[in-house]
Amino acid sequence: MSILSNLTELVTDVRDQVNESSEDFWTDTFIKRQLEKAHQIVSAKLHLVNNLWTATLVTGAPEEGEATIIDDREIRVPSGFIAIDDGGVYYNDRACVPVSIQKLKAIDPDWLERTGTPSQYYVRGDMIGFDRQISAGDTIRIYGSGMPTELADATNPAPFEGDYRTIGYRSLLVDYAIGMCWKVKKDMNSHAYYLAPKVGIFWQGLEDMKEELLASDDEDYGLIPESNLARSYRQRCWPDHSQIE
Repeated sequence: MSILSNLTELVTDVRDQVNESSEDFWTDTFIKRQLEKAHQIVSAKLHLVNNLWTATLVTGAPEEGEATIIDDREIRVPSGFIAIDDGGVYYNDRACVPVSIQKLKAIDPDWLERTGTPSQYYVRGDMIGFDRQISAGDTIRIYGSGMPTELADATNPAPFEGDYRTIGYRSLLVDYAIGMCWKVKKDMNSHAYYLAPKVGIFWQGLEDMKEELLASDDEDYGLIPESNLARSYRQRCWPDHSQIE
């Protein structure tokens, strides 16, 4: 039997631990909001939700499965996308490597005018850009992490249900919500026990979870299923600067 498998069970666990079995000082709405915040924080910090976004480039308003070209070389990623992971970015099935705009400028002052197949990408806010002008009809494939599905009162999805190793960490959501309960009640000592930066039990639990799921602090492959094609991509394809016109 899986415990803490929905929002109702999580709220009950929070109330048991703050010794308030029904709404009085803390409303269920407030507790649910803190649980949702914790769910998003953990999912974002550990990249728990794998996403694969594929889009065809267009010049006009995009439809489903399309992305509009902006300023000849950029596209806007979907709002639910958090970060690119080690699966990487592909342009017409060619792997692109990350680069900064500053480096592109330093290597080639006229880089904005270059055409051809991109081999490098950069991130600028919620935009992804390339070292070459991009063309309508071409395709972009991006592996990354996204926001989790919202929790529900008595139905799926259960928090962290995508990986059996994460089920035991559902109590982290409860720890976060309890800490926020004490914060609004001005009990800052109790709040610090749960949520003091780096040393609160919520943050310590997050580090334990990270250590179990990831091979190292910077290695995201531990979160990519074996069946995901992103996992097989290790060898980076560095650009051939002789192609610069």
